[in-house]
Amino acid sequence: MNEEEILIELKKVLIDEFEVDEAKITPEASFYEDLELDSLDAIDLIVTMNNAYNIDVDNKAMEEILTVQQLIDTVKKYITN
Repeated sequence: MNEEEILIELKKVLIDEFEVDEAKITPEASFYEDLELDSLDAIDLIVTMNNAYNIDVDNKAMEEILTVQQLIDTVKKYITN
């Protein structure tokens, strides 16, 4: 699984589940400021990605994920481990 495939899945989730405008979803986008998610939305998003990729991102790693790229990197790391 490469970064582009993860980004496509992440965009799908953000658009379908959180009604985020696709134009706002860039690797640099902050979940809180740019995409206007709250902390519960961010947790739901990570849980959804955990389920989609059958991974288990730990709580410490979750707290450090603030941007789209950070989530992509984290998913990629957990998939390859």
